[in-house]
Amino acid sequence: MPIRVRTVWVCSGVLAVALMAMNAAPAAAQTVSLPASDATLRSGAYADTNFGVGDLETKNNTQADLVRRTLLKFDTHTTIPAGSSITSATLTLTVKGGNVPGRHLAIYCVPSSFDEFQVTWRLRKGTSFWNAPGGDTRHQHGTVMVTNVAGSKVTIDVAAITREAMQTSSRYTRVLLVDIDSPVTASYMSYYSNEASAALRPKLTVTYGSAAAPPPPPPPTAPTGTTLRVLQWNIAQGWGTDSKPNADRVVDWVVKMNPDVISFNEINHETSSSSDLVKIIADKLKARTGQTWSYKWIQKWGASTGEGEAVMSRLPFVSTASYLLPYSRSAAEGMVMVNGRTINVVSTHLDAYNTTYRLAEIAELKPWAATFAQQRIVMGDFNKWPGTTEISEMTKDYRDAWAEAVNAQVAVAYPDNPNGNTRNSRIDYVFYSTGATALVLKKVQVFDTRDASGQRPSDHNPLLATFEVR
Repeated sequence: MPIRVRTVWVCSGVLAVALMAMNAAPAAAQTVSLPASDATLRSGAYADTNFGVGDLETKNNTQADLVRRTLLKFDTHTTIPAGSSITSATLTLTVKGGNVPGRHLAIYCVPSSFDEFQVTWRLRKGTSFWNAPGGDTRHQHGTVMVTNVAGSKVTIDVAAITREAMQTSSRYTRVLLVDIDSPVTASYMSYYSNEASAALRPKLTVTYGSAAAPPPPPPPTAPTGTTLRVLQWNIAQGWGTDSKPNADRVVDWVVKMNPDVISFNEINHETSSSSDLVKIIADKLKARTGQTWSYKWIQKWGASTGEGEAVMSRLPFVSTASYLLPYSRSAAEGMVMVNGRTINVVSTHLDAYNTTYRLAEIAELKPWAATFAQQRIVMGDFNKWPGTTEISEMTKDYRDAWAEAVNAQVAVAYPDNPNGNTRNSRIDYVFYSTGATALVLKKVQVFDTRDASGQRPSDHNPLLATFEVR
């Protein structure tokens, strides 16, 4: 449920000084387990009814009266000292039942306060209404699959939400759980609330502080300064055009191109360490560059393993998020800071075959991306060339970096690819929002990755855009 950002919301807009405070750890690590204030939000005829007592529920349905969401709040304000470094934060729910084997829930941070015995679909407390019915949200912080097995535990990593909450004046960790699968009758799930026994009720387990002060980070091997280099690359699920594994070749080229942030498409995450491509590449880049490469990965339809998108960065993430698009597509997001400005970078990969599907995906991608503050960059394999309906829909609100570079005469390709094609035609893009006034495009390059035999690490060419951040 994307909600447009108001500038007073600071759920994820963390400034550099806040990051410094976040790293000021207490002398010793401590773990606390916190109870919840919780409620179910119901739409339609129940939009003004409080469900602060009773089971927690989620449901997605075309009939408004049946839609339900779960809202939770944990007192990290009075229980954890201000400025504490949050090592981990895990939300645990216990399933009570459901009428479907499994559903995907999206996890959102909630920037606005609420009273569990007053909150409704429209009202958050007293006479104060939500900015949008159904609960104010900022970022989606991932997804989780829940089953209807009674007594089963749902564990959700909400460390990013808690860290962000600790940087606000009201340091409460607030979470909204929303069923994001198709709206159908059989989508009901219920969970024990704070009225249940201690073993069943929701809890937030937070570890903060550290046993010893962390060592200072090593100096960066490449200056960030006022420059941001972003790379878009579909790496074909780890296979080169010669049908051989491509991880080492991908890393070789990334090191040569020297990006700060990467959008990877068709990058696989697996339980086996030998085939977990996203971790393999991040580890190899660390070994080659001496820097830690963090990533936010999401599978195409929300599964825990398989093919997906990733934002990978040598710059520290302020926050990350992900979103499931229609027709089994997804988007990953990471926020970094350059020259004192927050930059939100999104990676996506649209449907390969169907225009209707792609337009539906763009129709959800753009409003979701708009929930992130400027400056915004959206990269990905859009599977359509310039001038098509899909790309025209994107360029209503975003600039096509290659096209802008051509006009400014700062676009670089290679002799037998003067148009900057990335796969037969130009289908991979770096878009930056028309409101991103602090991003000044300096250069865009499509690289020729062919070896002496004419083989490439992927069937897509990498696309690198360089910005000055003012």
